[in-house]
Amino acid sequence: MPRKVDHEARRRHIVESLLRITAEQGLEAVSLREVAAAAGVSMGQVQHYFATKDDMLLYALRHWLSLTTHDGFAARVARRAAIGPVGGVLGAIAAEYLPYDEISRDEARIAAAFLSRAAVRPELAAALAPAFAGFADVLRGALDGMGVPDAPAEAGRLAALLDGLRPPVLIGALSYADALAVVDRHLGRL
Repeated sequence: MPRKVDHEARRRHIVESLLRITAEQGLEAVSLREVAAAAGVSMGQVQHYFATKDDMLLYALRHWLSLTTHDGFAARVARRAAIGPVGGVLGAIAAEYLPYDEISRDEARIAAAFLSRAAVRPELAAALAPAFAGFADVLRGALDGMGVPDAPAEAGRLAALLDGLRPPVLIGALSYADALAVVDRHLGRL
């Protein structure tokens, strides 16, 4: 009897290898050959599942967004917010959004790599834009819950502040603690 192949699992395995390469070396290091080697499959198998590198990148971005939204970032925020009122939900979001450990640094590197590529690839931009809108919606919901006036505008400002702080923390130009202090001052003004 022929073995049944889970094609989606194979696609995910391939793009998880792509994401590891991206976190370690950036998207410029991603090639069909490198991804195949990292996934332990042949280049032909990669090409079987992805007609082009852009197809593979788009699938990888969508897969990564799904993972970070549901299993990664959101779960860590929920755990941090449940610990106590220190900074509340907004403080927990900021504390998890800024890179502070290997997992969050990998996420920030992957986000930066895809954001850079999305600036010149409309299909990636279209996949990434809802994530930004969703992030602002989460912030708006928390601000609404706090009774902050004009929560949509404040959510946009807070999202911009966090997005502006993330790269300098990632490259070591600003410490995580100093970035959190900036966010704390901003939240204190609200």
